[in-house]
Amino acid sequence: MEITKINLSNLRNEEHFQFQTEFKDLVIQTGASTLNIETQFTDYQILYDQEEEALQVIRKSATTEQLAEADTDRDILTRGATDAVKSGLNHFSEEKRIAAARLKILLDQYGNISRKPYDEETAAIYKLVKESQGPYAADVTTLDMADWFTELNTKNLAFETLMKSRYSEEAAKTELRMKQVRIDIDAGYRGIADRLDALMLINGTSGYEAFVRELNSRADKYNDILAQRKGRSVQKDDKKEE
Repeated sequence: MEITKINLSNLRNEEHFQFQTEFKDLVIQTGASTLNIETQFTDYQILYDQEEEALQVIRKSATTEQLAEADTDRDILTRGATDAVKSGLNHFSEEKRIAAARLKILLDQYGNISRKPYDEETAAIYKLVKESQGPYAADVTTLDMADWFTELNTKNLAFETLMKSRYSEEAAKTELRMKQVRIDIDAGYRGIADRLDALMLINGTSGYEAFVRELNSRADKYNDILAQRKGRSVQKDDKKEE
């Protein structure tokens, strides 16, 4: 009996971390001292924590203070434009009141834009500005609100640009860190696996069988994922050749 090999480097980040999590939990459940890997597992857990931290940064890389500030800028403009339209409803000019009523209908269609998730808010503002320059352009002109929508569009584009650039920069830096962390933890995992194989060879499999069966079942699961993915890739290549 020996531990099933798995090409950890081919797993995607989420898959890789999940496999390491399952391995860690299995060791804790069995007991590192029972498996005679206490020292190795202590070192491994430090690397595991580093991978978890790197993965969390990847997940949150687009959420930055700069993004929050840029989002606040456009939220202020959205609320200001909404207040200006509401004010227009009470204007002494009937023409302006009518224009304000039509624009309020438009704004009501979008609800509270400022409370939408970043991507949804960006899309909503883009559509709103487009309509303000199209079917509602006359009403915007009547209320003298063109500057509001022009500035809102400017702030929205600035936010979108920042979103893309910050995500790319942070993700790139974090991916580099994740790459090294994965190399380190994979070495730690393989060191433990090799030690367990050696202990079973020297001392026999008694006391290790249950753990190894559980670990191998998990390794088989991820090997199947890799095999299926490779199969789909081969099929795509075959279609391209045809």
